[in-house]
Amino acid sequence: MDAAPAERGTERDKDWAAQPDVRRQVESQRRVSHELRSGGPPVPDRLVRSVEDKVRERYGDADRARSRRLTSGPSWRPAVAVAGLAAICAAVVIGVVGLGGGSSGPTIPAAAGLAFAPSTGPAPATRTATLLGVSYGGVTYPNYAKFSVPATGTRTDRIGGRPALTVFYRLPNGKRLSYTVFSGTAVPLPHDARTVTYEGVPFKEFSTSSGLSVVTLVRFGRTCVLAAPVKPNVVLGLAAAPVLEQAHA
Repeated sequence: MDAAPAERGTERDKDWAAQPDVRRQVESQRRVSHELRSGGPPVPDRLVRSVEDKVRERYGDADRARSRRLTSGPSWRPAVAVAGLAAICAAVVIGVVGLGGGSSGPTIPAAAGLAFAPSTGPAPATRTATLLGVSYGGVTYPNYAKFSVPATGTRTDRIGGRPALTVFYRLPNGKRLSYTVFSGTAVPLPHDARTVTYEGVPFKEFSTSSGLSVVTLVRFGRTCVLAAPVKPNVVLGLAAAPVLEQAHA
């Protein structure tokens, strides 16, 4: 007697799940989920000092006393250091980005600094389970909903004279991830970027003095920059997800 339909369906599911490509995808997603659940390090002191220095450089003595009052209370960290960071130094970051980070052209560190800038547009709509309904320069932004990382907003900038679009995401621990795509040809890499391989996908990775883990790659000829104040593996895992999905599609 033939197996019942439900039993045959279960056998087919098992065969499908046993395929090497499927197993690699599942393992990759589990690894990203693990990295996200593990959170990240506490707000580093150097990040707090960097914010204080930017405030003093931008506003002078008048805000030095205010900065001391903000940091004197036990609740300032991490409330201001993380959630309020964009509000404190957004003007500084926007000013630097608008000037191209002091260089004659677009730079990847300047794009990473947008992780501290406010959104100026709403969160993009969802197109599929793996893609958002927004593209830029031929790159469609990933949908990280399955990792509990929703998109929260967008902004457009000119970085060193080069147009760029950023989509912001909220990580499970409440921290913010920026995903910036430059228009035009690939942007030169910073001198301190190192090559790392995550799940077989090569990336360039570096850290900033403000506590960001930055991962950059070129997709469809466009430079993509992901940045967040978390462990590098969290950013690497999210950067790799759409590349792996495309490879196994």
